[in-house]
Amino acid sequence: MQPYEAFFGFVERPFSLTPDPKYYFRSRSHGRAFDALSAGIGRRESLLLVTGDLGVGKTTLCRTFVALLERKTRAALVGNSLLSPEDLLRLLLQDLGAIAKDEVRDGRLVGATRAELQQMLDEFLMRLRANNDGAVLIIDEAHSLPSATVEQIVQLAALESNRDKVLQILLAGQPAVTGGPALPRALDERLATRARLLPLERDECERYVHHRLTIAGGASVTFSQRAIEVIYGLSGGVPRLVNLLAERALQEGAVLGARRIEPDMIESAASALQLLRLRPKRFRWFGTNAR
Repeated sequence: MQPYEAFFGFVERPFSLTPDPKYYFRSRSHGRAFDALSAGIGRRESLLLVTGDLGVGKTTLCRTFVALLERKTRAALVGNSLLSPEDLLRLLLQDLGAIAKDEVRDGRLVGATRAELQQMLDEFLMRLRANNDGAVLIIDEAHSLPSATVEQIVQLAALESNRDKVLQILLAGQPAVTGGPALPRALDERLATRARLLPLERDECERYVHHRLTIAGGASVTFSQRAIEVIYGLSGGVPRLVNLLAERALQEGAVLGARRIEPDMIESAASALQLLRLRPKRFRWFGTNAR
């Protein structure tokens, strides 16, 4: 059996869960958050925050920001929120280009103490400040940060060398109401911009599916209106769940030799993914008779 990508003529998987800025979809919620965060970075605000429940696209937004920022300033993305303060500083120094690559290869950062790493960063920020330059640190999954690393972030924001907001920090994480811990007061008080990502709305869900199909080159497959309704009902508009359902439905369609995805294929995908059992508690459901 040939892979579904070949059957439909895709150049790559359209609904991969790997965050990719190429597939970034500007929903209403994402648009508001993106514009607010962009304005905050433009104003050189020290700390910014974007929150959203699991699967709404925080990581994709972060990677999109990094891709855009790298064109005009220095940017670093921390994807592992369980880093120690020392590891955070090492990553920051390396990704921002604070020390030469040959020094990194020679292990200059490996044996450095936290105080030495802090001093290196302080000197680097002073150089940026003297050149009227700046840098942005983006921390994904910030709700999982160890308390010691949170304290390190507070120190970074408070550095004398950062008085002119040379280093800006964007935190992305789950809101406290959905399991993420509340921000420590030291961070909360410094936040000037806060944005929130929400699930897709009904019309956005349809455009999102077509958006990803188009980018992946899938001109030979369509999702019926009723199929989209079922996807939306099962996923609640959460992009990660939309991707899971659409990916599995494409596999179902390829097995059947069908180039139009219908509700029964979505239901079959949901059953295989064990999403149907979640329906009564978590998801809005329009059923196969939705119009």
